[in-house]
Amino acid sequence: MAVHQTLVPGATDAPKPRALPAHCYTDPTILDAEMSAIFARSWQLVGHVSQVSEPGQILTAVVGDEPVFVVNDNGQIRAFFNVCQHRGHELFPQQTAGGDVAETPGFIMCPYHAWVYRLDGRLASARSRDVGEVCLAPVAVDQLAGLLFVNVDPGAPPLAEHAPGVAEEVLAIVPEAGTRVLTWRRTQLIDANWKIAVENYNECYHCPNVHLSFTSGVVDPASYRIKPEGTVIRHTATGVEGERSRYARPVDSDAYAAFYIWPASSIQCYPGQALNTYRWVPRGPDQTLLVREWWFDGPEPTDVQRAIIDLDWNTTVSEDLKLVESTQRGVRSRGYRPGPLVTEPSGIASVHSEDAVAHLGTLLRSALGPAWPAEAR
Repeated sequence: MAVHQTLVPGATDAPKPRALPAHCYTDPTILDAEMSAIFARSWQLVGHVSQVSEPGQILTAVVGDEPVFVVNDNGQIRAFFNVCQHRGHELFPQQTAGGDVAETPGFIMCPYHAWVYRLDGRLASARSRDVGEVCLAPVAVDQLAGLLFVNVDPGAPPLAEHAPGVAEEVLAIVPEAGTRVLTWRRTQLIDANWKIAVENYNECYHCPNVHLSFTSGVVDPASYRIKPEGTVIRHTATGVEGERSRYARPVDSDAYAAFYIWPASSIQCYPGQALNTYRWVPRGPDQTLLVREWWFDGPEPTDVQRAIIDLDWNTTVSEDLKLVESTQRGVRSRGYRPGPLVTEPSGIASVHSEDAVAHLGTLLRSALGPAWPAEAR
């Protein structure tokens, strides 16, 4: 994945940024360090406010390796670790990998020993025994253009500081983003490290060679730009014109944009104000759960919306799944040596460079600090 040297504009003898050593994608100890240094300290997407719009509604999710839930407490959106403070039983089962929505009768009961909590997290009853004051462990929760993010770090900075300007930019493209609902979800367990999946998403260097449908029928590849800046990587492009489009646009808009938010979330807007999201949940050093969701104006896709969803999954997403799994197998080879990354002096990538991959390496190195592999320094 990544750069460990700074490329100086105009310096012809500057060292080329290179991909990460192979074991950074395979070593369980590195994943453990990432869980502590990155996933336990970052904002991550879990859903949309429409999923907890009514009092008592619960949304469960996994961020990094932590099960959490979001609840509507009489209009106040709260989030907690999904664990009873008695003996650690999960309060809500993870029925599906992407998370579930449920409703409570106004309280939360642990299914193990029937301890009861109010929706604000305070213990209401320990089966009529006095056990003192007990409260569920809170989790920071915030929203961005209607999309819900959580951060299990109690000292987390506001989401607006982690993803500056993104809410306004999403709403400029999809003004109704805040009122959309979950229309479609699909999850896929990928046999690849989360960094390989995220790197692939954040470069379009492979697009002209692999994503022929995307570059001929969705966006104009000559317009595609990827700009890394802090913990956000912005993708922008112009949709193809008229009859060249592979799908009928729900709204007359040719804007394409994607906003990757470090470390494992992305908000994407297809031409036609088709709002969709990615979540990558690490499941092991060589496995990642992809959660793919589309947000329209109803719980069931129309024929037009279904055509967009199917086109994306059957071409671009499926093509990427093969790429990242092949890359994971490849980095395990004794014959692999991390090669140079193709970058631009401006740091802004087109379909002919991979500057965001270098930027992701910088973010990773900064986050891991002393845990960064010595041979990658």
